[in-house]
Amino acid sequence: MADEEKQLDANVVAVGSDSSIQQRADKALERKLVWKTDLILMPALALAYLTHTLDRANLGNAKTDTLEKDLGLVGNQFSLLLILFYIPYALMNVPFTLLSKRFNPAVVIPTIMTCWGAMAMCAAATKNFGGILATRILMGAVEAAFFPCAIFYCSLFYTRRELSFRTSVFGCMGFIAGAVSGLIAWSVFQWEKALRDLFIIEGALTVGVGLLLFFVLPHSIEKSKWFSEEEKRLSRLRLEEDSQDVDKQFRWEDAKKETKDWTTWIFTLMPLLYGVGVASSSNFLPTIVKRIAITPAKANLYTVGPNLTAAAIQLATTWLSDKFQQRATIACGTLFVSFLAWILLAVLDLVKHVEVGYFLTYLLTFGNFTPGILVPVWVASNTTTTTGRAFRLGLNFMAQNLAGIISSAVFRAEDAPVYKPALITVACCQAVFMVLCLGLREHFRRLNKKLDSGEIVHVSGGKERPEYRYAL
Repeated sequence: MADEEKQLDANVVAVGSDSSIQQRADKALERKLVWKTDLILMPALALAYLTHTLDRANLGNAKTDTLEKDLGLVGNQFSLLLILFYIPYALMNVPFTLLSKRFNPAVVIPTIMTCWGAMAMCAAATKNFGGILATRILMGAVEAAFFPCAIFYCSLFYTRRELSFRTSVFGCMGFIAGAVSGLIAWSVFQWEKALRDLFIIEGALTVGVGLLLFFVLPHSIEKSKWFSEEEKRLSRLRLEEDSQDVDKQFRWEDAKKETKDWTTWIFTLMPLLYGVGVASSSNFLPTIVKRIAITPAKANLYTVGPNLTAAAIQLATTWLSDKFQQRATIACGTLFVSFLAWILLAVLDLVKHVEVGYFLTYLLTFGNFTPGILVPVWVASNTTTTTGRAFRLGLNFMAQNLAGIISSAVFRAEDAPVYKPALITVACCQAVFMVLCLGLREHFRRLNKKLDSGEIVHVSGGKERPEYRYAL
């Protein structure tokens, strides 16, 4: 009997040991899968977003040189260019994001890149306000698709616990582009016909990258030749944690269902509020810094430092967000620093203390862009159908881009060089955002508490999911 008991114990130990070995093997395979996905997706999306930001921001750089004189712009025509750009840039978010669900982001993203790069190059041939306006409107219509499509694309490869930092990795190229565009503009403005060359160089870069991505971006892990059958099986299991219809058909009823959820509209209002600051930084940072620089062209160089600092801060905060699985508190914490900077830029006399003003631009970009990463990831994490996710992300970026219209309207020529009313408007929008964001977090926290106690059970895909918890 004693021998039999020893044999039984040995068998139990062996089974436990085999299970432990299998778990370690699965973890190793998962790390390999995620690392391989990173190597394929991150460089491609980073290059895409670099060109996206270069082409969108080149108008702000051009304004510091001779854009207005060369094209004969008068009064608020420059602000009008920005406003009319943001109308299609906002309205086309939802259609393009739903198209990416229907035809796959790996097709949509390279297509739109090639189109907006061509429009940027066409801007070099414009001679007046009407010409540059036409190219900007067409560019806005196709550029609208990139970021919501890119986040939706990543949600088809990564779990919601991995999504924030990955989105930030390629999203940081926006800051790198801000720094690079300043350097490119400063260099090009030393040449003759500088404006034409600036548009051609940056547009041609975009077209080249867009054509390359047609051959690089996989449609999915299951359909890609870069992954083994074992990795494809593991990918299916991982993504089932977040969605019940991974990489399947488009369903209008899933999109309609999201319109009946009140949190959808709070998630839509929040980017309208933080987006005013995002657009203001992107379009007017060179103009704000211009009063600090000795010569107008050097204003572009002074934007390099704030942009690079913001990139480092965003990478750190989104890594912490994934580690601690906190979206709302980190978004609000970083944005509060920028909120203070906008107020100080408005109320302090910085004409005589330009060094203080320049320091505040570092604080301004410190957390200005972090909610633009964390809130869409929060949306994607709390939406279990891929069609519903595409729809919600489209609404999110539509609202953020509509905020660009508000930003362009409040930065009026007659308020230069301080733009006090505009700076106060940005700060007020950010204050309201922080209240809504923390309130929505509290709502999801209470729902999770009810899920923990068994008072309610999350249902999606027609079945109960007792393990599901909302992201905070």
